[in-house]
Amino acid sequence: MPFFRLLMLAFPLLELASLILLGDRIGVGATLLWVLGSGLLGLVLIQRQGFSMLQQLQLKMAENRSPFAVLKTGMWWLLAGVLLMIPGLITDALAVPCLVMALLNKGRPAPGEPGGPGVYKQGGNTIIEGEWKPGEEKSVEPDQRIDRQ
Repeated sequence: MPFFRLLMLAFPLLELASLILLGDRIGVGATLLWVLGSGLLGLVLIQRQGFSMLQQLQLKMAENRSPFAVLKTGMWWLLAGVLLMIPGLITDALAVPCLVMALLNKGRPAPGEPGGPGVYKQGGNTIIEGEWKPGEEKSVEPDQRIDRQ
């Protein structure tokens, strides 16, 4: 717990130090423009993707389909927007992988949707298809098997 507290104290100081170094390198005006630009970009991301995500969620729920893919993509957009709104270079650098993940997950189907992993019920169990790799099989107790009758 003390490590987490030190980290929470050190993080704003590191962000401030990075902005001071950037201001020294490219100038105060350009640094202020960077902070304002990244903040506005974060705000735009949150607004646009938030409304889009709400509309897609309502559509999925009305069609009685899984909202998992929409929530997953929306979470990455929201996290990237929040990180961009926080002034500093470290959070801006952390927002880039979030944007990449949002773009990668944008068109992926959720489990049970056409093109995604299949979901079906067998007995009282829900089965989600996955990948199997050959290797050493583990013995499974009879009461934990899916094909029990």
